[in-house]
Amino acid sequence: SSGINAEYGATTSMQILLFGRDQTQEVNFEQFSKFLHGIQRQCLKAEFEAYSSGKDYITDDEFMRLLLRRTLIPDIKKARYIDRLESRPAERRNKIIFHQFCQFMNLLNDFPDFEVAIRMFAITKKALTKADFQRAVKASTGTEFDQELVDVVFDVFDEDNDNKLGHDEFIKVMKDSIKSRNALSQHIQSNQNGTGWAAYQTCVKQFMQTH
Repeated sequence: SSGINAEYGATTSMQILLFGRDQTQEVNFEQFSKFLHGIQRQCLKAEFEAYSSGKDYITDDEFMRLLLRRTLIPDIKKARYIDRLESRPAERRNKIIFHQFCQFMNLLNDFPDFEVAIRMFAITKKALTKADFQRAVKASTGTEFDQELVDVVFDVFDEDNDNKLGHDEFIKVMKDSIKSRNALSQHIQSNQNGTGWAAYQTCVKQFMQTH
């Protein structure tokens, strides 16, 4: 088929954006991929702005709070992760810009592939260095992280301060974070009122404020 068109009776916000109000507009694969990328980026932007308070960055401890916020990890463990970041000297603290935030969220989208790469190091009983971590990120997402992101991950999950990642704990926390992000998607599907980007972003911000 040369394009995708609407086939079902129910008209949703996404259908209107894709196929128009009369549901006759066709969308090719390139347009559909661009559309999905736009939705994901708008959702991430709304989530990022809920923490950035009008700035073009969030601090690395705010970034970690965002990841941990809706997980089932005990509060005492969450506090320990944040304390590791806040106890560092000022020169070791990082600002996470939106581009870097998107990099990390793209990793969560491709996390099964990343986990396979990480588990290979566990099989060989080799400790995971920052360079190894970057190779695993690139193997699963196609690009490497900016160094600030790598530093934050190791500052949180390098319990022995030996520049080696405690990858079992990292994988466990990220899987829990992925589950919590699925809850965000379900909330949007159930509670979005109206159509278009503005309604979508409003729904995301409401979820961030109430969960």
